[in-house]
Amino acid sequence: MLRNDQRVRARRTQCRAAALLPRNDDLALKADQRLRCERAAATLRAVGTDPLIVAEHLREARTGLAAVLGLDATGEMLDALFGRFCIGK
Repeated sequence: MLRNDQRVRARRTQCRAAALLPRNDDLALKADQRLRCERAAATLRAVGTDPLIVAEHLREARTGLAAVLGLDATGEMLDALFGRFCIGK
């Protein structure tokens, strides 16, 4: 059986843990992922009527969202992956 102080500590821990979880339909994102999503949304809001500009905005938004989903194979990602290995020695 838990003592009163143990119950209080357990309740505090539960409240702190609950504060770390996303609310309602929020997504659990890292800070950089959230920033990329916000940038993608801002890019899409800035879309004009020129087809070339619209295409560029869509490309930028897709690139940002692909990075969040782990679907991009850009030089940055490859550098991060292979930068830890010493190849060719």
